[in-house]
Amino acid sequence: MGYGNGRRRPGAANPAIAQLLLERGATPDDHDLYLAGFGDDNYESLRLLLQHARNVSESTALAAPISTGYTEGVRLLLEAGADPNRLLPRDDTDPPWPPVYAAVQSGCPAELVGLLLDAGGDPDAPYQDQHSPHRIAVRQGRIDIADLLARYGARDDTTDADRFLLACRQGNQAEAERLLRATPGLPGLLGDDGQAALVDAAGHGQAEAVRLMLDAGIPLDARGQDGATPLHAAALSGSAQVMWLLLNRGADIEARDTTYDTTPLDWAQVGSGFHNVDNPAPDWIATIRTLIEAGASTADITLSPDDPKPPSPQVAQLLRDYGIGAGQPPSHS
Repeated sequence: MGYGNGRRRPGAANPAIAQLLLERGATPDDHDLYLAGFGDDNYESLRLLLQHARNVSESTALAAPISTGYTEGVRLLLEAGADPNRLLPRDDTDPPWPPVYAAVQSGCPAELVGLLLDAGGDPDAPYQDQHSPHRIAVRQGRIDIADLLARYGARDDTTDADRFLLACRQGNQAEAERLLRATPGLPGLLGDDGQAALVDAAGHGQAEAVRLMLDAGIPLDARGQDGATPLHAAALSGSAQVMWLLLNRGADIEARDTTYDTTPLDWAQVGSGFHNVDNPAPDWIATIRTLIEAGASTADITLSPDDPKPPSPQVAQLLRDYGIGAGQPPSHS
């Protein structure tokens, strides 16, 4: 999950207003369905809009619930006729991608991926890099997804490099070392997206996976989504143990991502305000303390009531205890 990923909200949905407009003859377009697909109102607005929407089969609104990993939004759109193979938009610079691939790459639940496959989604449709959904699932250590795709006929195009990343994600040191011995120079075969697996593992709080990848030679300054380093990802998801490991290996505590030009400390305080993060056991207090006490600059941190991505109340208080944002009103999540 990235600092600016789809889990951020475009604004609160208002089913009462939606109902009023529909009663007066408004016809929802694809953008309306997309915004409602974030499900901020438990999908009440989406249910209303789908009753009046035309040409749902041509909609790209699946992009919203897939970006958030929300299964119910995908279910509603598919039941209304959304095409599980229609390419979905990303942003102004990235080309669109197939729904099944998007769901796997975004780390969606197996149930959500299964809905797309049940509806006829292509289990093999690749993105531009030609990596199949199955290969992406293996690289992520998502054997549940890989097995699901295989049951729907997905081809197995994994390589030793992919299987090495899987061994790391599973914390299987013996298998990782066996693959390294069997394929000399294997880390060099990973490419940028393979190195980004280190960033993803850090964001999931997988300390053993991070250790194995670093020991194999994947660089500390590898970049992932939004140009984040592993330290950014660990900070965003409250992965204090991983952060401690990265800092002890020499990670740059003041590194800046290539999208927002911000530091791991900024990512940490923003991440604390998210409702969902990739790490199943985040510890925001330990994360913030580790960064500050390791010397992270606090110059970019503010506590403003107008902040669109405020920290959690607990983290806001911790920052004030450190003298950061003193004299400003507390923010709310």
